[in-house]
Amino acid sequence: NNLTYEQKVEWLKSYQAHDRKIEILTEELSRWNARATKITASFSSEPKASGSGDKLQKCVDKICEIQSEITQEMVSLKERKKEIEEAIKMLKEKSEEDILWYRYIKGMTFEEIAVQMNYSWRQVYRKHRISVEKLKMS
Repeated sequence: NNLTYEQKVEWLKSYQAHDRKIEILTEELSRWNARATKITASFSSEPKASGSGDKLQKCVDKICEIQSEITQEMVSLKERKKEIEEAIKMLKEKSEEDILWYRYIKGMTFEEIAVQMNYSWRQVYRKHRISVEKLKMS
């Protein structure tokens, strides 16, 4: 386990990155669903909807593509969460576990963690650094 502090932090941050990507893809999926709905509405109101079928097919294809990508990201997110939680559980002190869990799984700031744990911001930051350095990743 020869990773630097910075490399460990980047690994820990990857959970939130997967989570953000899922949010972005979900928003994109909503936009494509809205487009498909508009095309379907115009398709049924026009006597000769020329090209609407092609547009609708394009939307359906894009929706399927995005749904597949969301599924893949969710699998990655679940796997990364499990890996991170296992690494965090190896720490001996509960406060160290809590700080890393709050920071990298819940996505809380150091200030929010300090309030949650009734610590000063400096204590949280110091314990965070020590906790990350202690982490052993498989």
